[in-house]
Parts: sequence; structure tokens; C-alpha cells
Amino acid sequence: MGTIDPFILTLTSDEPALDWFGLTIEHAHDGSAVVTVTVSAEQVNASRRTHGGVVFAVADQAFAMAANTVLRYAATADASIQYLAPTGAGDVLTATARTSFRDERRAVIDVDVTADGRTIAVFRGTARAVRQA
Repeated sequence: MGTIDPFILTLTSDEPALDWFGLTIEHAHDGSAVVTVTVSAEQVNASRRTHGGVVFAVADQAFAMAANTVLRYAATADASIQYLAPTGAGDVLTATARTSFRDERRAVIDVDVTADGRTIAVFRGTARAVRQA
């Protein structure tokens, strides 16, 4: 396991979606993050391919972890994904996020999702800092 920012540990300490999707935060520090998931039999579609929502979820989690290391309590302003190759049950998806732009209120995060060394999706999102009550 890599370095995980203490803020990320606090932020995700009660996040049921991590367990529900089976996501593991491997690294989240200094504008970058790595999140993995092993695709389960319940996470495939009728074609026995990984459901696109699962691919999006692992990419989005990596995006959020990277964003929250540079903007505390960041919220998604927009996100898009391009699916490039299929995967299936048993495959390990690795989402690697890196910050490509940031200022005081925004961050743009690029995420590559890979399986067995091949890129299966690319994701880009913009995070915005939100006010805390």
C-alpha cells in the first residue's frame, strides 16, 4: 500500500460505497491516487463484461481521492469517461489518478483505468472546493 493522506482516511472512514463496490484505496497523496477493484460475478452485464458503472466508479473514486488531497471537501463539477476495452469477472481494475491543473478553488484530475497492463478507460473530472458549515 502507498501513502494515504490522513484527511482521506478520515473522509472515507464511514463510506459504505467503498465496501459495496469492493474498492480499495491503495494510494492517495499530493494530488495523486490509486484505487483498485476486483470485478465480481455480480458486477458484469448480460454480455459478461464489466458493467460500465463499475469502471466509472473505480475511476471516480480515484478522482475524488486525488482531488481531496489538494482541495479539502472537493465536490465533482463535471466528469467524463471513454471506455476503450472490455474486462470481465476476476479482472483487477486499477484506476490511477493525477492532478493536471489546480488553483485555490478547482482541480482537474485525469484517471487511467487499466487491467493486465492495458488501458481500458480514460476519465477526466473537475473538482470544486465547497464551503463547509
